[in-house]
This record gives sequence, structure tokens and C-alpha cells, in this order.
Amino acid sequence: MSLVRTFSMMLGEMDFLGTYVQPYYSSELPYPIPSFIILSLFMILMPILLMNLLIGLAVGDIESVRRNAQLKRLAMQVVLHTELERKLPQMWLEMVDRNELIEYPNEKKCKLGFMDSILRKWFCNPFSDEGKGGIDFVLDSNEDYIVTELEKQKRKLREIGSALDSQHQLLRLIVQKMEIKTEADDVDEGVSTGDGKGLLTLGCGRMMSGSRWSSPRIRKKLRAAMSFNKSMSK
Repeated sequence: MSLVRTFSMMLGEMDFLGTYVQPYYSSELPYPIPSFIILSLFMILMPILLMNLLIGLAVGDIESVRRNAQLKRLAMQVVLHTELERKLPQMWLEMVDRNELIEYPNEKKCKLGFMDSILRKWFCNPFSDEGKGGIDFVLDSNEDYIVTELEKQKRKLREIGSALDSQHQLLRLIVQKMEIKTEADDVDEGVSTGDGKGLLTLGCGRMMSGSRWSSPRIRKKLRAAMSFNKSMSK
């Protein structure tokens, strides 16, 4: 009877008043506290665990059924097309089944006659001269979108260029503050570029050996700043 009662409670028939409340107030419930604790655990765990488990199984079954249905639909389409090809005359199949197709771009596409005028009047046939307005409208909209995107890219490039200019100016100020002799200064003084490199290295070595920027970490930073300044000046 306990198992039957448990299965009935799993189906949703709790009978909370008749099974727990009335025996509790009539002092007929032998172990009230363990009974209510087990009932609370049952009411919390069963809807969460069992229902979610059943829903997960159902969703998995639905996904497998859908996948099998798609494969079965494709198989049925193949069978249908095969049967249709078998029943159609061979002459019709030769007209449709071609190894190559020749396309004449200057040839008039629309050959509908009376239907051409109706389509041109009501649906703006794109193959006629009157339907060029719709095509031009579509092309204009596409061109507007492309122009908008180009403007965005140009604006981003200008922002990047201004950021690079500001960084270049900041590096120049850092170099001037540290009194580093650069290649551009040697060129301004009339020294050739090849000689300027040697003088720059010699001057920097002397400056770093005799100035207060003599720690290895600051030397490393100065070398990185000089190399970046050379790349920016080139």
C-alpha cells in the first residue's frame, strides 16, 4: 500500500488533508516530524527532478524525430523525382537534361507576348524598358548603403590618423625632454644620414653613461623610444 500511495502521489494526488493534517490533529500520526520532513522533500524534489527529467527526455526525442523526419523527407523527395523521371517521356527529359547552356546577353529575355504587357503594367516587369526604374531604385539604394559604409570607414581612418599624430607629438616631446639627439637633428645640422646613425649611437651612449638616466631599465625604455621615433620619422 505504501508503494501504491507513493505512485499515486507521483501522479499528483497528494490528499494532504486526509493523509497528514487530520491524523496529525487527531494524534493518529505516529511520527509527525519525520513525516512532514519527508513530505516536504518529496514535494520539492519530485516536481524538480522528475518533471525536468521527463521534459529533457521529451525534448531529446523531439530533436531525434525532427532529424529523422528531415532525412525521411529528403528520401521521399528523391523517390518521387525518380518515379517522375521514369514516367516522363524520354523526349522531354532530353530537352531538360543538358550538359551545357548557351547564354546570349544581348538577346531579349522576355517572350511572353500578351502576358508581357500585363506584367509590365501591374508588376513592373524588370526585363522591359519600363521596369528599369525599379532596378535603378534598387541599385541606388545599394549605392547609398555602400557610400554610407565608405564614409564610416573614412571617418574611422581620420580618427586613427589623428590619434597617431597625437602620439607622435607626445613622443617628440618625450625625446626633447630627455634631450635625446635624433637622426632628424643630425640631418638638420648638415650631417649625412649614414654618419648621423653613428653620431646618434655615440651621443646616446655618452648621454646615458654620463647623465642620470643610467639604470638598465631606463636605457631599455630609451632604446624602445628611439626605435619607435625612427620608424615614425621614416
